[in-house]
Amino acid sequence: MKLKLSLVAFFISLFGIVIESFATHIRAGEIIAERISVQTLTYRITVVGYTDTRSSVVFGPGRINFGDGREEQLNTESDFSLVEDLGDQIEKNTFVITHTFQGPGRYKIRFQEFNRNDLTLNMDNSVETPFYVETEINIDPFIGVNNSPVLTIPPVDNGAVNVRYIHNPGAYDPDGDSLSYVMDIPKQAFQREVNNYRSPANAEFSKSKQDGSTPAVLGIDPVFGDLIWDAPGTAGQFNVAFRIIEWRKIDGKFEQIGYVVRDMQIIIENSNNRRPELILPPDLCVEAGTLIEEIIQGSDPDGDPIKIEVYGEPIEINASPADYSPKNTFQPQPGIVNFKWQTVCNHVRAREYDVRVRISDQPRSGPSLVDIQTWRIKVVGPPPVWDDLIQQPGRTVELKWDPYVCANSASEMQIWRRINSDPYVPDSCETGIRAGYELVGITDMKTFNFTDLNGGEGLAPGNTYCYRLVAAFPDPRSGQSIVSEEICITIDVDVPIITNVSIEATDTQTGEIFVKWTPPYDIDKTQFPGPYTYELLRSEGFTGTQNRTSLGITSDTLFTDTGLNTENLVYNYKVVLLDQNIKIDTSSSASSVRLEPTIINEAIELKWAFNVPWNNQISQYKHEVWRNRTDAAAQDEDTFVKIAEVDVTTGGFKYLDDGSFNGVPLKKELDYCYYVITKGAYNVDGLVYPLENKSQITCAKPDDNRLPCAPVLTFEGPECAAFVAEQPCGSNRFEHDLSWEPDFSGDCDDELSGYRLYFTPDGEEGTFNLIGEYPSIQTATKITNLPTYRGCYYITAVDRSGNESEPSNIVCVDNCPVYNLPNAFTPNGDGNNDTFIAFDNPFSACPRFVTAVDLFIVNRWGAEVFRYNSLESNENDIFIRWDGKDKNGNDLPAGTYFYSGKVYFDVLDPALKERELKGTIQILR
Repeated sequence: MKLKLSLVAFFISLFGIVIESFATHIRAGEIIAERISVQTLTYRITVVGYTDTRSSVVFGPGRINFGDGREEQLNTESDFSLVEDLGDQIEKNTFVITHTFQGPGRYKIRFQEFNRNDLTLNMDNSVETPFYVETEINIDPFIGVNNSPVLTIPPVDNGAVNVRYIHNPGAYDPDGDSLSYVMDIPKQAFQREVNNYRSPANAEFSKSKQDGSTPAVLGIDPVFGDLIWDAPGTAGQFNVAFRIIEWRKIDGKFEQIGYVVRDMQIIIENSNNRRPELILPPDLCVEAGTLIEEIIQGSDPDGDPIKIEVYGEPIEINASPADYSPKNTFQPQPGIVNFKWQTVCNHVRAREYDVRVRISDQPRSGPSLVDIQTWRIKVVGPPPVWDDLIQQPGRTVELKWDPYVCANSASEMQIWRRINSDPYVPDSCETGIRAGYELVGITDMKTFNFTDLNGGEGLAPGNTYCYRLVAAFPDPRSGQSIVSEEICITIDVDVPIITNVSIEATDTQTGEIFVKWTPPYDIDKTQFPGPYTYELLRSEGFTGTQNRTSLGITSDTLFTDTGLNTENLVYNYKVVLLDQNIKIDTSSSASSVRLEPTIINEAIELKWAFNVPWNNQISQYKHEVWRNRTDAAAQDEDTFVKIAEVDVTTGGFKYLDDGSFNGVPLKKELDYCYYVITKGAYNVDGLVYPLENKSQITCAKPDDNRLPCAPVLTFEGPECAAFVAEQPCGSNRFEHDLSWEPDFSGDCDDELSGYRLYFTPDGEEGTFNLIGEYPSIQTATKITNLPTYRGCYYITAVDRSGNESEPSNIVCVDNCPVYNLPNAFTPNGDGNNDTFIAFDNPFSACPRFVTAVDLFIVNRWGAEVFRYNSLESNENDIFIRWDGKDKNGNDLPAGTYFYSGKVYFDVLDPALKERELKGTIQILR
């Protein structure tokens, strides 16, 4: 059984009461953590230390703390160790130790050992200063498996006085997470810096850069990880530290999920040696399956032999790794190495692969100098390949494609659509779809067809629909394929097609809309000889059948609909085709155009919307904006002037009227009225284009830029604990009562039109979303059916021009976690108290807001008899339900047992997210 020290004993052993004289040996090191099981939380933890071979002290007697309250002595508890001589009086010591964490959480794995080697110039008394490094991992079932970054280049590069120094750790992340780099300060213990640390680049050690400019600098490239000291001014040894941070995209946002700290030594010598030079191939982008064969060249200005080494993820990966030759060989310069990499589908990802190339020379005297450069290779998915597309009954289209060549690596196939062709060829290395397409479907990689139903409406006759495919790859590597070629189809015009829904009069009661359609040009007249008549159907809204009304049957193909509320409502129309009064089919629906103004600081922004079956976004047909006031004196509201022609393919369906069309600023005391004329077309010959349709007339009055004052928000209850005490176990419906008061005390707009309430369940730093809008007369509301009690609110005031105030005070409430365990149970099979289970009665004792439970039970001799992790159960059962049997299914004898573990809560307060579980349980038989 491994020796466990208490924290007190741990710190006594580190800083102890009597400190013996330690020999000097440690130069550099880091910790790498690799999860070795997806079923358990077991990690392979590798501690790497670089030592001074002149010391007789071996590396490894230090202690490793796993961040969960447990620690080990490295050299006695490790599973594996290795010592390698790297030359230049540097030895690489590798220790591997496995450790199983008890539950989710962020863990700082820490290693400390006595002592650093002597004579480090930029800290005090290095020979008696402990060496310390740490690595953080995040175990979270909701973000997937997390391994720490791996460092492939040892920190053994020496430098010369007045020559720029460069080092790169050659880091990559085995999960495909993104990495960034930041400088740190060497530590001697957790959160304790070494004594009197000074940057090697300060004036004490360095005067200028290599080119003679000042001041000298020491820093690390945040993207590529090049650690550069430009330039050392003093011979000697120095220690620096830096942090390699890993980032994962979670819910569309990059989150920091861990880091590795490397503490390393730089030895600077006086030398006339000059740095060797590298010539790398250009950065590459290749489709998976491509064999990459490139030459990397190097030379030395002094004519010294050179060695070129290649590091990075392509060399380290298990699936079809890259290789190069010759290896570990000094060559007469100029020298070359041949790089070869057979890429495969598993290599596809969103980020490039960083190949680190290191060149070193072999001078006749003095230190070997190094240059490190990064060569980037991106591997993308090949384009999917179409098979066919066929128009089906109901104006649907069946799309078929070939099985995808990288189906075993990709996660989904995306189907994208646009009206009319855009036969672009993607640029080199361009993946995904360009703007202008709509995502209409997603399938798994075992499906090779998709039927486009257009949301159940069917595709519009007379339009040409063009499709492309994109294969997407799973997180965290992500990545997309090159887009497929375009495939298009024009839908037959075998039903009437609507060409006009144009508002001819704007009014709340006497509004008028002109509707026009065509006969069914492509209908089978043998099957449907005619004569044809048409039933016109009208509904409210852009789509749907709300308040559907039949406007009668006619043999004509145009109709003026009267008695409408065109000022406030949108209408959509369909035409039913009748052959000798028998229904044959129905057209696609087409709506009227709705124009909405928004006041923006003495200007009016116009936006218009519609839902029509033709294409209203064609560059040659510009939409028109008309206004009835050309200067401050114009009063005739029936006189409209065209003030803009909008290219909606670039600017969208919007226009900002700030008076610039005629140089006359808008006046805030005047009403300005507008309408727009949209212009579009089908892909059908014989019609007159463009198809022009008018919006309603809408008016707005510009306002100044005064905002309303923020209201004052108050949480009225109910209090969490009191509320849940009356709810059954498992209840997940909560409510909040809120009230607010307007504030008119400042220099702000006091003409309010309403309030907007925002909410986030994730605390003050979360993303607030709009959840309610209320009229100005309302000052209280009840939010119901909340799935959890925790969350934060703020409210804003809105004036009559749509200007919104700053957020009010933020009001937050938190969950009130509860978790209680009994101290005895009777597993005798009588159906009463047969299991060790969390309390579920009374309601006040129910488990509340519990995310996970991790527990183990031992007998009086410390032998484990039961272990439970709710995250590994089928439904994350937090109740435990132990039946009093041991791990082999045998009944345990009556007596006292001891449990220990943790319970994890869903709360905003970090201090309350977890709680220790420790106690005794009696088995009574």
